[in-house]
Amino acid sequence: MDPARYIVELFARFAKTTDPKAFGRLAEDLSARYLRLKGYRLRERNWRCRYGEIDLVAEKGDLLVFVEVKARKGKEKGRPEEALTPQKQEKLLTLARHYLSLYKGSAGRVRFDLLAWDLSGPRPQLRHLKGVIEDG
Repeated sequence: MDPARYIVELFARFAKTTDPKAFGRLAEDLSARYLRLKGYRLRERNWRCRYGEIDLVAEKGDLLVFVEVKARKGKEKGRPEEALTPQKQEKLLTLARHYLSLYKGSAGRVRFDLLAWDLSGPRPQLRHLKGVIEDG
């Protein structure tokens, strides 16, 4: 089995918790694992500042990636991608700018990704959407 597919199946198996915080932590844990499998180096997890929190910050070569993790069990709250509202995007841009002002280091390029965990259908899915926010 493809390692990324295994992570998705693992999430479906253990995501039966009714505690929303535990569900979110599980999605972030497995997102970090997924990114490592795809060749990213995890730089930060749940990075916080006065403006809020960034779920994951990863790097691959000269690319710095700010990752938002969204997970849904059912259809009542919509698809995970729908949670990335314009307001949330603006907040992530503010957070990323602040992060970069403090820790840019050797990163040459920046990208915003969304890892969307969707357990609402008959088969669990993980969608890695790259470049979901444009800074400009």
